[in-house]
Amino acid sequence: MADRAQSNGQRSTALRREREKAQRRDDILRAAKEIFFTRGFHTATVDDVAVAAEVSKGTVYLYFDTKETILAHLLLEGLNALIADLQAAFAEGEALDAGTRLRRIAAAYLEFFQTSPDYYRLIMAFDRGQFQAAIDPGVYQTVLARSLRGLEWVERAVRQAQTEGLIGAVDPREAASVLWAGLNGVLVLLSHPLRAEIVATDLEALYGTMTEVLINGLGQQTVA
Repeated sequence: MADRAQSNGQRSTALRREREKAQRRDDILRAAKEIFFTRGFHTATVDDVAVAAEVSKGTVYLYFDTKETILAHLLLEGLNALIADLQAAFAEGEALDAGTRLRRIAAAYLEFFQTSPDYYRLIMAFDRGQFQAAIDPGVYQTVLARSLRGLEWVERAVRQAQTEGLIGAVDPREAASVLWAGLNGVLVLLSHPLRAEIVATDLEALYGTMTEVLINGLGQQTVA
């Protein structure tokens, strides 16, 4: 009886410690999100995160071995939100034609850009920087897999468009990548004030035009 009580007590203590560790990790990520999104990814430091989280710098490194690893986990939060938006736009349970699905997905990406600009900038910064070399390979593979998961919703819509004769591209992944690249190009272009002034059009109008150009252009591809 005493041994069982001791074992239960040890198990309860271990579970409490795991909850406390998980809570501390979440607290650090919340603090990092505020710091990095407010001060900028390149300017903010791990010291800043530690102060905001009210822990020592060493404690931060117990959970995240580099600044880039912290950013990678914040990026995963953003990717999860984006994937959920794309999945909702695809509306798997609804009887939608491919053109509607493609346009809904495009609109969802624009809305993500507008409502979650910090996550969008983080995605762009992660692509450009030396993040792969600075984070654990397992974390990088998770980021890669999550990113591909988002593109898969576009690819599924493309496959349906091929079945319906709307798009004739041979490779659905290539067609999905063309759509993503074109739409992303509009967002990056108009994110720059000078370029936006040169283009002299509003974001929604140019984005909508690009959506139609891409869909129509892919529709002119012929299947070999």
